[in-house]
Amino acid sequence: MRHWQHHRIMAAMGLVLTPVVVHAQNETIDAAPALQEVTVTAQRRSESLEHAALAISAISADQLTDSGATRVQDLTTLIPSLQVATAAGPYPLFYVRGVGNFNGNPLSDAALALNLDGVYIARPSSTSGMFYDLERLEVLKGPQGTLYGRNATGGAINVITRKPSDDFNAESSMDFGNYSLRRLDAAVNVPFTPGVAMRVAGQTVDHEGYLSDGTDDEKSRAGRVQLRLTPVDSVSILASADFTHIGGVGPGATLLTPTGFAGGPRSGNTSAPANAAYSQTLVFPGGDFLGPLLANPADLARLPGSPYENNDYWGTSVTLDWTGSAGTLTVIPAYRHSSLDYFSTTAGFLIKQLEKDQQTSFEARFASNQTGGWTYLLGFYYLDERIDAHPIYDQRENASTESVQPDTKSYAGFGRLQYSVTDSFRLTGGLRYTRDEKTIRGTYDTVTDICTTLPQPCFGGVGQFPLTVPTVVLNTSDSWGETTWRAGADWDVTPDSLLYAAVETGFKAGGFFFTHDTPTYKPEHLTAYTIGAKNRLLGKRLQLNAEAFLWKYRDQQISHISLDSTGTVIFPTENAGRATMKGLEVDLEYLPLTNTLVSSDIQYLDALYDRFVYTSPNLGAPPVPACPATPSGAVFILDCSGKATPQAPTWTVNLGLQQTVPLGDAGALVAQARTHFQTATLTGLEFLRDEVQHGYWLTDLSLGYEAPLKRWYVTAYVDNVANRDVMQTTFPHPLAGAGLIATAMRPPRTYGARFGVKF
Repeated sequence: MRHWQHHRIMAAMGLVLTPVVVHAQNETIDAAPALQEVTVTAQRRSESLEHAALAISAISADQLTDSGATRVQDLTTLIPSLQVATAAGPYPLFYVRGVGNFNGNPLSDAALALNLDGVYIARPSSTSGMFYDLERLEVLKGPQGTLYGRNATGGAINVITRKPSDDFNAESSMDFGNYSLRRLDAAVNVPFTPGVAMRVAGQTVDHEGYLSDGTDDEKSRAGRVQLRLTPVDSVSILASADFTHIGGVGPGATLLTPTGFAGGPRSGNTSAPANAAYSQTLVFPGGDFLGPLLANPADLARLPGSPYENNDYWGTSVTLDWTGSAGTLTVIPAYRHSSLDYFSTTAGFLIKQLEKDQQTSFEARFASNQTGGWTYLLGFYYLDERIDAHPIYDQRENASTESVQPDTKSYAGFGRLQYSVTDSFRLTGGLRYTRDEKTIRGTYDTVTDICTTLPQPCFGGVGQFPLTVPTVVLNTSDSWGETTWRAGADWDVTPDSLLYAAVETGFKAGGFFFTHDTPTYKPEHLTAYTIGAKNRLLGKRLQLNAEAFLWKYRDQQISHISLDSTGTVIFPTENAGRATMKGLEVDLEYLPLTNTLVSSDIQYLDALYDRFVYTSPNLGAPPVPACPATPSGAVFILDCSGKATPQAPTWTVNLGLQQTVPLGDAGALVAQARTHFQTATLTGLEFLRDEVQHGYWLTDLSLGYEAPLKRWYVTAYVDNVANRDVMQTTFPHPLAGAGLIATAMRPPRTYGARFGVKF
């Protein structure tokens, strides 16, 4: 199977590199066509993407619109190095080349930093409702320890919005499609006086659930207001405020049993077939779902329940830029707030959570002009994050309630220095010191449910005896400090060819979890070695970029179910071991004709655990993970060393084809084809055969008409043309004997029409 996949990939690469394959560009016919320059700010300075000496991908606003992306999870098919999956409720799971973790609660952090216009979003659950009225997305691959600091172990995503300008303009687009899709995007830019302008943008998205029980729907409302003031040429002030509401049923999953999906791959986890599988499965000592711990036991005593999301997010920020003779000072104070209220069964059990998140941040940095071959950047960063969370977890044989208030204060000073040895050769060094001070206050109560009426689980309370264990009380604090660094060199071999090499380190602080034992886990670290080349050839009609990488991942933080020394079921985060990620990524764009452009992005990844040892609860049955297990009292010690990391396919391929057919003064027709391929992917951390999503292709097609000057357009599209059923995350039942795996799926075939107008 792998041999066949390898040859298909090689054939695809050869097809892309053959000039007869075409991919079009929406540009007016020109006698000397050339690829457009893309400007990025990933290194805190404006520079051409092709002259940025780091591993970065940029996605334009048009590419996002064409892909239909409205959530961060939708980026998986756009960036080969990035896998973003769905956990229960509003939690996305980020993995970059196998670096990531299951950060599905307020006590753990993501390994990838998401920044909105320079403001770091501390909670992964607060990354919703941003993908509208954008200028571009920047995806930085590998640790960003010097410029982005904490929790950027695997990389960073920079969301760059469109800013107010001095020209009046307005635009709107509408999508209508299957699953009752209704999407509206609108923006208006109003200049009041020279130096004063406002931009207002918004988005609404509605579609029915992709699963039979109504889950995997979307119901969001988002808006953003930005005011730009330029009192003098040297000073620019941008004030921004945004709000997002996420409602509807929320994410869902389908139930995978030993005999296949219960009711089919699009049958929801709370459907009748899934509920029948849950009720008929013999799980000792589990009884009924533990309604007594919930607010309304009569409604929540069984799965299905009534999943929902009712989450609000809002934030404000001010960006001040002052440019003097020595350089530019940038100051960004910001505040963000999230209010979560959701009930989810995505993980195969009940999760109900109320949570409020508040973060205040401040960043100041000074970027010098180039003087005598030297340039430098100096900065300071501060974050104060406060969380008040009240989750309930009900796993049938075990249930728990928490009341937890974790607080984090993070301080960092950073700098980067570059010296131009010659006009074409530069050396770069960077340092950042980060100190995280964390405090936790909270309580954790758990109940184990004993059933005495075998062989059937005891529904309705007959023969059911919940056994409580002592409350875990935490009131502690700790701190972690780390110096991360970068060393690099880059050489302009020609004006259109860049060669670069770099070593950079990343750091994610330790934290806490509930247990009667030691409640802390240690930081994790990553060191990345990168060598790359960026080239514009054939009169800037061909762009060929390549990157080779070697990453060393140490003390990875993983969150999972286990037992402490008292026998209490807990959800600890452990430092499990070491991993090595190595591979090659090649990105190509080619413009053989004025209206024809071909593009591809292909990654090869070898990601293996060098050492991966952690614990799993001993509940009287073999452990769920398919790793060698050694009993040790209340737990098994699992040794999964040598296994491939999750969310790390060996091959990932993105191909694109777009052809513009000019119609003279009548406008143009635009045809597009995009396809995404990845080889077998482990979707969970238990290394089970049923957790492996086999290799798949996802293909999107569209055909549209653009009026002259792109004043209006209409496009018909089909995404996931073959209607492939693709698993993105798996949640096995904690008892191996259950044989049940809740499986979150990527969207099915969707189709529709998009209408847009610009003024």
